[in-house]
Amino acid sequence: MKVIMKNNFRRLLEQKQIIVLLVLFTAAASCAAVFVSTGMTQKWDVAVVSPASAELASKQGNIIQMEEAPPRSELVMGRYDAVLTKNADGSCSLETVKSEEITAKLKAALEGREDSPAMFSDRGTGTNVLGFLTMFLLMMGSTCMTFYADDKTGGQITRIAASPLGISNYLFAHCLFNFLFLFIPTTIILVVVKWISWAAFGFGFLPLAGMLALICALSTVFSLFLYSMLPNKDDSAKMIGNTIIILTSILAGGFFAFDKGNQALGVIIQILPQKAFLNVADGVEQHMAWQGIVPSLSYLLLLIAVFYTVSVRKTKRTYIGH
Repeated sequence: MKVIMKNNFRRLLEQKQIIVLLVLFTAAASCAAVFVSTGMTQKWDVAVVSPASAELASKQGNIIQMEEAPPRSELVMGRYDAVLTKNADGSCSLETVKSEEITAKLKAALEGREDSPAMFSDRGTGTNVLGFLTMFLLMMGSTCMTFYADDKTGGQITRIAASPLGISNYLFAHCLFNFLFLFIPTTIILVVVKWISWAAFGFGFLPLAGMLALICALSTVFSLFLYSMLPNKDDSAKMIGNTIIILTSILAGGFFAFDKGNQALGVIIQILPQKAFLNVADGVEQHMAWQGIVPSLSYLLLLIAVFYTVSVRKTKRTYIGH
C-alpha cells in the first residue's frame, strides 16, 4: 500500500493545479461562509402599494413604495418576496408565493416583532462553513480519484489484480491517500480562517475534525463508487459525478437552509447524504442530545460502508471474475 500512496503523491506533485484548486476552494468557501454568517444580513424585499404616502419600516425588510402592484411574475421570479397593499379604509392585504412557514416569518418581520425569526432558518457559523465546503470537498474527491481512473485506463489495475497486493489493498490505499489529501489541508485552512476571523464556530477542534473526516470519507468513497461503476471515457464519470454533487448540494441546503414548502421535494431532500451531514453539524453546534444526532450519523456511516463495499466487489468482479 505504501507504494501506491507514494506513487499517488508523486503524481500529485506533477499536477500541482489540484493542490491549488483545493486550497483556493477551501479558503474561498470558508471566508464566504464566515462573511454570510457574521457580516451580511439577509432582508426581505417587499413592495408596498398605498393610495397615500405611508411610512413603513422594518429592520428585516427592504420596503419599496409603489403606486401600482408589480406583476405576479416578479413574485415568482423572486424580484419581490411579497406585495403589501394598503387600502384607503386602513385594511391591508399581503400577496406572496412563499410557503406558509415563510409567510409567517415575513408577517412577523413586517409587524416589527422583536422575536421575529430570521429570513433563513437559524444556523450557526460552523454549520454554514461546513455547508459551503460540502460541495467543494465532494467535487475535489472525484478530481483526486482520477489517479485510480488512470490506472484503469492504462491497464495497471489488471497487473495489480494478479499481484500479491490484491484489489482490496490497492483500493484501500487509493481511498486512504484521497482522504488524507482532502482532510489535512482543509483542517489546517479552517483553523487558520477561524483564528484570523475570530468567528465563533460553535464547536471545538475535535468535533470540527470529526465532521471534516466524515465528509472527506464520504467524498472519497463516492468518487471511488463513480469510477468503479462508470467508464471514464472523456471524463464522463467525473462530469456525471460533479453534476450530481452540485444539484444535490444545493437542494440539501449547503449554501442556505431552505424552509419546508413542497412536501415531495422535502422527502427527497431528507434522503440526501449532504442533508444528513448538515443535520449532524447543526446538532453538534446546537449542543443537541446524541439521540437526535445518531440517526443522521448512522445513515452517513452506512452510506460510506455501502459505497466502499459495492466499489470493491464491482472492481473484483471486473478484473478477477469473482
